[in-house]
Amino acid sequence: MQRLLRKSVFSRFNEPYQQCNICCEEVSTHDLKSLTTKCNHKICRACVNRYINKQLNEKGIVKIECFVNRCNFLMEYEDMKRVASKDLFERYEYLSFREAIRQIPDFRWCHNQNCGSGQEHLEKDISPIMICIACGKMNCFTHDVIWHVGRTCTEYEAEKNTIDGATRAAIERETKICPGCGIRIYKYVIDVHKNNRARCE
Repeated sequence: MQRLLRKSVFSRFNEPYQQCNICCEEVSTHDLKSLTTKCNHKICRACVNRYINKQLNEKGIVKIECFVNRCNFLMEYEDMKRVASKDLFERYEYLSFREAIRQIPDFRWCHNQNCGSGQEHLEKDISPIMICIACGKMNCFTHDVIWHVGRTCTEYEAEKNTIDGATRAAIERETKICPGCGIRIYKYVIDVHKNNRARCE
């Protein structure tokens, strides 16, 4: 019924309409967009933005492909500017910038939660203390964390390995793999379950 109403509206104004390849709704050809300039797969504006939103905000993907019939042509910057909503395009620019910055080997983000800045640290591991030019917090270039005050990188690494090793040992000591589902559970839980079952029997 909704399709017939849309069709009659389009016909009344002599506006051409076409079916979206994704939602199969009849929409004005003005609202049909191809994801890339390299292909002719037409998708309605609503479906285009739902798809872009899912890729950017749920998956964090900036290299977005046309997905109709496994086309796989990549959306270029101009494609995104042409079809995405203003908010999605701004999100795309932000994520693309972060992705490009991440490729610089000597770049690190500041780990101060209230900062969000980043910079290159040309001294690398030779002088691992990186002082953020935006907020002044000290970060460790080598371990990519807030600077471990009072410990050298070697001491921090040894402590980290010790803690990791102790954690693994504790897990092995205190837990057991459930024979039914394969998930590790506390041995105490298994013992209680056995005792309860024994009383029931």
